Amino acid sequence: MGEAVRALGTTLTKGVTVIGELTEINGLELSADTIDVTTLNSSGGYRDFIAGFKDAGEISISGFFYPGDAGQSALITAFESGASDTYTITFPSAMGATWTVTAIVTGISTSATLEDPVTFEGTIKVIGAPSLGTTASGGLTALSLTGAGGSLTPTFANDTYSYTFSGVTATSVTVTATAASHTLKLYIDDVYVQDLTTAVASSAIALAAIGTSKRLTIVSKESGKTPKTYYVTAVKVS
Repeated sequence: MGEAVRALGTTLTKGVTVIGELTEINGLELSADTIDVTTLNSSGGYRDFIAGFKDAGEISISGFFYPGDAGQSALITAFESGASDTYTITFPSAMGATWTVTAIVTGISTSATLEDPVTFEGTIKVIGAPSLGTTASGGLTALSLTGAGGSLTPTFANDTYSYTFSGVTATSVTVTATAASHTLKLYIDDVYVQDLTTAVASSAIALAAIGTSKRLTIVSKESGKTPKTYYVTAVKVS
């Protein structure tokens, strides 16, 4: 029997854009209609049915409203346009599972209540059949950062997904991820920045002010497999 996995780290993306500040991602909701084919000679006095059309339902999301979040803004834009796009629910890397769908945004709402944060909710209607991925990518074989004073902890391991690059005194850092035959994408504070080339340093990532921290997300994916996601928090101390 497999072990339960915490939902922490689950993401929803529209294309390559992460929908930020979410606290719940609900769905999919797969269902099927039935067609009554009962006849006068149906046995046992019970109705007979065959399967009808299937429906993948909706993805409903909840979180905190942040107008500066690129993902929330993209959802609002998609609602106004009515355009369909690819959406992916990526579960924590330890599970190695994703749902990928084509969908349209059918609802957006915000709410402000005294003594509570301003909230954001959305509904995304799935079109056609969803795709469940359960074969995990191999993930990174090496991960390093450069920047004076910085130290990566813990020591890199393929199945360790969260790191800190602390003690940085430089004004910028770079990240180098190694994974042959993988697509490597770099996000900074959940905003897509660039595709990485395996074993080649990224563009400089600014850490201008003392106390500045950046959340670096490296998504590693083999063709036809589910991604593995690695997180690094880089912190400038002087």
